[in-house]
Amino acid sequence: MKLIERLLFFLPRANPDYEDQLHLVDRWLIEFIDDLPFREIGLASDGAIVIAGPTARNYGFWLDTNMRYEDFDGEKISEESFEQYWSSSQPFREGAA
Repeated sequence: MKLIERLLFFLPRANPDYEDQLHLVDRWLIEFIDDLPFREIGLASDGAIVIAGPTARNYGFWLDTNMRYEDFDGEKISEESFEQYWSSSQPFREGAA
């Protein structure tokens, strides 16, 4: 695996800051626009924000798939709740967290 990583080092990664944090995500908050993921927030089991995007450096985990709204299960939250989480995620989106 390390050899493959070394050979492919020059290829840009879609989520360089996400990769080391994904194992911490317990659940996702995903905003959809036109049936496609648009913004995402990864939460730890205690509800703390772990990752949020997209950002300038990270395209997004779910945004980097061809999944659509009907491919997801889960509870819906209000737009206001998502916006509150999104606002709280600013340090993560700016790389300060």
